[in-house]
Amino acid sequence: MKRGYRLLGWALLLPGAGPACGGDIGGDAAGGKASGGDGGAGATTSSSAGGGDAGGEGATTSANAGGGGAGAGPTGPCAELAPGPIEPTRITDVFSGSEDFAFNGQGHIVAKQGPNLIRYDATGQTSNFASLPGAVLGLRYRPDGTLVAALPEAGAVVEISTIGVVSDFVEGLSTPNGLSADADGNVWATETAGNRVIRLNPDATVDEIAGGEPEVSQPNGIVFDPARKVVFYTNASAGEIRRIDLAAPGARPALVTTVASAVLDGLVLDTCGHLYTVDNKDRELYRVRLDATGAALGEPELLASFPTSVANAQFGSGPGFKGKTLYVGGAAGSIYAVALDIGGAPVPAPPEAP
Repeated sequence: MKRGYRLLGWALLLPGAGPACGGDIGGDAAGGKASGGDGGAGATTSSSAGGGDAGGEGATTSANAGGGGAGAGPTGPCAELAPGPIEPTRITDVFSGSEDFAFNGQGHIVAKQGPNLIRYDATGQTSNFASLPGAVLGLRYRPDGTLVAALPEAGAVVEISTIGVVSDFVEGLSTPNGLSADADGNVWATETAGNRVIRLNPDATVDEIAGGEPEVSQPNGIVFDPARKVVFYTNASAGEIRRIDLAAPGARPALVTTVASAVLDGLVLDTCGHLYTVDNKDRELYRVRLDATGAALGEPELLASFPTSVANAQFGSGPGFKGKTLYVGGAAGSIYAVALDIGGAPVPAPPEAP
């Protein structure tokens, strides 16, 4: 890892380390255990009906669970995840038109409010950070402290410095959408209209990782998993989560799971290597338990339903935000807290507060 780079929850990668926790906003996780089961390694399908019995027959755990994220084993938190449904708590509605948001690791959520990016802290205080008019989709920090933002109308991804200066990064893209940064400063991205999964390198060159229907069809959310060396992404209208094995160049993306009738958006990993995804059509949050290869263990579990539109989710980080809480938000401007019993996988964060 380069000098000055920091990964939130990096200690989670050390043997015996527990999930990250702490902070104030979000509340405690519900108790109880998910039901056990055989859990096949193949793709699965689940109904997306709101208010369903999440964590029932399809919620399974395997001895192989925990192969991603922090590499946790099948015991402890990875084997005792509480099932849904979990009642979300609205923590703020100060944002507007912000499909995505980012934690800077220093006690702020950064997201859109009108033509600006603003910072919000756990006390409810806000401050302007940068001017960024127009639609913004993906929004993520790189480990050098710069924020990257996907501008679909401009076909570009821009950089925002630690003092709020906006500059060009990559142009000529076809509706850039989801973003996921890694520890080397690369940004993994989806092109929704271009049907491509790409990597934006620090020198602004672009590598196509996968492309072409039906495997890559209106891709939206994306998350890079360094432990498994795979990239997960969602095919929005198909309700699919797929994975790309970076150790097998040229291999077609594999189907992980499908949520029937859903329009899947953002993705995030927990310390056990399980995925969480947002259905922005039915305003629902799902968890998909995975084995060490990234294959699904049973059907997606409905964890929470929301009263307003949601699109993306991130585990809390920084003072005032709980590491074992998943924060969920969308273009309606509200951010909700969903208290869990597991923390998020390590993600890049600025070494200093912007």
